[in-house]
Amino acid sequence: MLKKVLLVVGLGVLLAATAVASAGCASSSGYTAMLSRVPSDTTSLKYVDVKALRNDADLDDLYDAWRVGMNSGLEALGINHSDVNAFAHGSSAERNFTLLVAKFDPDDVRSELDDREYDQDDYKGAEVWKREVGWDPVLESRVALMGNLIIMGNEDGVEGCISVIKAGAASWLSDADVNDLASRLPGGVYVDLQNQDLAGVFINGLEVTGISAKKLDVDTLKIAGVAKFDNEDAADDAEDAIENLMDLQFDHADVTQEGEFLEGSAELDIADAKSLF
Repeated sequence: MLKKVLLVVGLGVLLAATAVASAGCASSSGYTAMLSRVPSDTTSLKYVDVKALRNDADLDDLYDAWRVGMNSGLEALGINHSDVNAFAHGSSAERNFTLLVAKFDPDDVRSELDDREYDQDDYKGAEVWKREVGWDPVLESRVALMGNLIIMGNEDGVEGCISVIKAGAASWLSDADVNDLASRLPGGVYVDLQNQDLAGVFINGLEVTGISAKKLDVDTLKIAGVAKFDNEDAADDAEDAIENLMDLQFDHADVTQEGEFLEGSAELDIADAKSLF
């Protein structure tokens, strides 16, 4: 239990846990594509490559863990888990939003939303269904349908994503620190980015952190992470403490410094990774 608690805290905080541009190849394009769709004031984003989890029998337990967390929301939309290819959840001080890349019949989703007394509307040319805040215990107050993309969240969250996608508003990927981090952080079945505002532990000079996890072998995930600091001295001062924290949570942890960046690598048993999803 202690190991699991340490894992959840560490992964969300900084490179101590990190040891998981809008188009590219393989899984990296997945999370950077999501970064390019969310507003510039985003402070955290978790990405899951659902299709990769579903297609790998060694990752069945992680796929099941994700499904449990999404059950009620997908059922409310009339969408099957097997039709979802990618998932992202993000937030900021005023926004929260969930993005699903999926195969679905929009008429079926519209019917489900109509049955739940959502009203169809339009925002910047995108189809948006809305309901009073707090009325629906399962879905958020706004649901947008955009091709193979569904965006759910509060009004500010959904409209913020639409403004990026449809109107060219600044995305989180356009932030210099986030872009720098994304250029160094490999993709994976799981990616988590957070800026300093959400760091649960104060680290002097920390700007943004990211972690990713991908399959190493049948029993193990390879953890990669990057933390960007506002100067080289701050990165240097944090290196030993971060590596010590990583040693408490992962196997074969290693942290190296390159200028204002700390980059980490480690391993995690798949059996201990369910809490990520």
